[in-house]
Amino acid sequence: MWVLLSSRLRTWLLLAIAVPAFRAALRRASASAARRDPASPTARRLSSLDSGLSRFDRRDRRRR
Repeated sequence: MWVLLSSRLRTWLLLAIAVPAFRAALRRASASAARRDPASPTARRLSSLDSGLSRFDRRDRRRR
C-alpha cells in the first residue's frame, strides 16, 4: 500500500507523523536516561539529539 501513495503524500506523512513520533520517543528516552545518570554519555547524546530535532518543530519556533 505504501508504494501506491504519491511521493508528496509519503513525504508529508513522514514529516507530519513519523518525525514527531520519533521526537516524542527520543524525549522520553532522554528523560529516562537523565534520571538514572545525568552525566552519562548516553543521556547527553540523547539530550543533544532531542534539542537538534527541536529546531525543526514549529511550535518551538513560535515560542522563541
